[in-house]
Amino acid sequence: MTAGNNNPPLDAVEQAMNTVLQAERSAEDAIADCKQEALRTVQAAQERAQQIATRTDERLALCHMRCTARVSRELKARQRAETADGQGQPTHQPDDKVLAALVAAVARDLIGSTQAESDDPDASK
Repeated sequence: MTAGNNNPPLDAVEQAMNTVLQAERSAEDAIADCKQEALRTVQAAQERAQQIATRTDERLALCHMRCTARVSRELKARQRAETADGQGQPTHQPDDKVLAALVAAVARDLIGSTQAESDDPDASK
């Protein structure tokens, strides 16, 4: 090389290009690894969400079954009480207001609430 020539040797240029190409391959590999990890994370989250939804459905079905059984027992108990007080036949069938109160009582019992709701739906406004 001459003293005034500032060009690097050809081997140094080739080595620098190889270093850049290797860095690009490493970056592409890292990106692919991150994509795979993200897919695994999303899949795990979807599976967990499905498990939660399934468990929630099971719990709601159980709660519904318990409510139905409780309402049935309460109605039968009230009818037996009326029958015992009367002439062997219930004096009347429970009306909508009585049923609504019974359902509300069962719901409060199931959620552990001890405070009765107001009969007036506008009272809370």
